Amino acid sequence: MRRLMIIDDEFIFRQGLKYMMDWEANNYTIAGEASNGKEGLELFLKLQPDIVLCDVVMPGISGIQFVAMLRRYSKAPIVMLSNFNEFDKVREAFQYGASDYLLKNRVTKDSLLECLNRLGPAKESLLSGQTEKTFGLLARKVLDGYANGDSDSFSSYVKKRLIGQYYCLALLASPKPDFESEEDLQQMLDRSSTDVPALSCFTTQNHAVVLWAFSSSDANIRPLLNLMAFRLRHTSCVISAPFQDLSLFRERAEKLLDLCGYSILYENQLCFFENDLLSSEESAPPFQQERYTCYAEHGCWQDACDLILAYMMDLKNSTKMNPFRFKKFVEHTFYSSLRYARNQAQNFSEISRVELKLFKQLDYIFTFSQFCEAVTSAYGELTVLCSGSQTPDLIFTELDDYLEQHYMEQVSLYDLADNLHMNYSYLSAYISRKTGKHFSEHLNDTRIRHAKELLSVTNFSISYISETIGYADQSYFGKVFKKQVGMTPLQFRNQYQRKD
Repeated sequence: MRRLMIIDDEFIFRQGLKYMMDWEANNYTIAGEASNGKEGLELFLKLQPDIVLCDVVMPGISGIQFVAMLRRYSKAPIVMLSNFNEFDKVREAFQYGASDYLLKNRVTKDSLLECLNRLGPAKESLLSGQTEKTFGLLARKVLDGYANGDSDSFSSYVKKRLIGQYYCLALLASPKPDFESEEDLQQMLDRSSTDVPALSCFTTQNHAVVLWAFSSSDANIRPLLNLMAFRLRHTSCVISAPFQDLSLFRERAEKLLDLCGYSILYENQLCFFENDLLSSEESAPPFQQERYTCYAEHGCWQDACDLILAYMMDLKNSTKMNPFRFKKFVEHTFYSSLRYARNQAQNFSEISRVELKLFKQLDYIFTFSQFCEAVTSAYGELTVLCSGSQTPDLIFTELDDYLEQHYMEQVSLYDLADNLHMNYSYLSAYISRKTGKHFSEHLNDTRIRHAKELLSVTNFSISYISETIGYADQSYFGKVFKKQVGMTPLQFRNQYQRKD
């Protein structure tokens, strides 16, 4: 069990770290805590913990001073806790022997455990009390602007481990859940059939980078893209063109991160080559804004949705519009039409809820199909909220008429939407809002109502009735019936016959 000590002048933050997880279940224990560097130094000498988590800025003895003083006595790893505006102080702490750092407003259970697990016991052979530097530590310092003199250390580290004059960099927008940890990512690279040596790590911004080396600029890098595409299912990735100067590492990574956003414009593609996305940008076609506004003004939300989806299809699988502009276009178009929706809807707060829901979804979406689904769902909800009583009642009448005629078949919501000439997502949202149930539950209501009639007035067998009303599995029919009626089909029939 490794023993931790926390030094931070903010009581609430210390409490947050203490109760962030079940420490003992992860092979750690909190040995003690202090509110400043002076208390921390005294407590460290008394408790001798294995690892220290230390705030950079504290009253009295600061985190930097604490590191410098502790290094006279111990080589125990020290993880600095910093804010975004404390880069210079963190850099100074590294000069005195800090081991790693975490951004305070981004600390999570997973990021904290990964950081701690990277820190092995202090090694006696290390000079100046500094812990052994790894690719992850050096890369994160370069990417976050803490590097200073460590830029040369980063280049030296890479050149000793990757043989080649040319490098390719990959950036993964969000490595989890495809890779649970840095070790998981590195093991995948080590075991791959590409035979190209690689270094990798997670970043403090919850991205991941992979660096490969080649002997020539015209090396075949297609297998690298295939490798990442095979493994990634939940995020996007862009691989750079070959480059030689490692001092460009941070600049190239930032550029690749911007390009990762293109996955929302491509169907069934999450991994890209940088050069493919930097090809000459075609001009985006004009959007029929006046027509869209007319639809919104008159409450024709399905037509408005179809118009914007058609425009999105024109932009699909191309670089006609960069992803940032694309997302802002959709957000602005939707937002600009909400004033009409608020005039048409009875519940203003529900309109705001739909708006907030869509904008939150767009922040986390990374595929074109997800984008279309979110937009379709939002316009479907607007249609429901802005429809007058006459139209929804007509829809529901047509819906029930269709189910009455087809409940005995294997009918799906897609079949129903197609028959009613309605959008699938809109119809799903409408049924949920109208009945408080999903389509499958509403279909079950219709089937069970007919089952009760047959059980009451016929002597047909349970299995025959089950099949007649659309259930191929009699046991499933019995389960649904009991859930709705409170008794089995046979019990219902017996009870009804006793009443007669």
